[in-house]
Amino acid sequence: MKLCLLHSKPILLTLLPRQVFTVCLLYEIDKGKASPLHPYFLHLPRSYSILAAFGELETQALQVDYAIWAAQKAVTKAKYEWEQAFTLMKELKLKPPLLTFRAWIWATGTALDLKPNYVRAWANMGISYANQVFVGCMVQD
Repeated sequence: MKLCLLHSKPILLTLLPRQVFTVCLLYEIDKGKASPLHPYFLHLPRSYSILAAFGELETQALQVDYAIWAAQKAVTKAKYEWEQAFTLMKELKLKPPLLTFRAWIWATGTALDLKPNYVRAWANMGISYANQVFVGCMVQD
């Protein structure tokens, strides 16, 4: 039996589509080999060079005040979005390593990398990005 989480989880209404997409990605990874996307996941990068992934050393190496501020702001924003989605991730019973901020940053980088391709494909089929995220991802087996 399939249950659309949009109807049972009001928290989805407060999340941005990119947050839902990121949770969907983590949810599929949590399925392990049972996910039809598992072979694809094995080939994804282990890290991304996005500002939200910058540590203190990388941030200070930027040297320019505005660049340092932008990196710090990206981390703050990512933590805020992770905290907003955390309740949903716990309700989905994701494995503890997938609940971490580090996993969120990786999944966000992956989603940013994937999104243009999905949005383009969905647009060609006449499907909006936001509708696809809510209808296509959040279905539990």
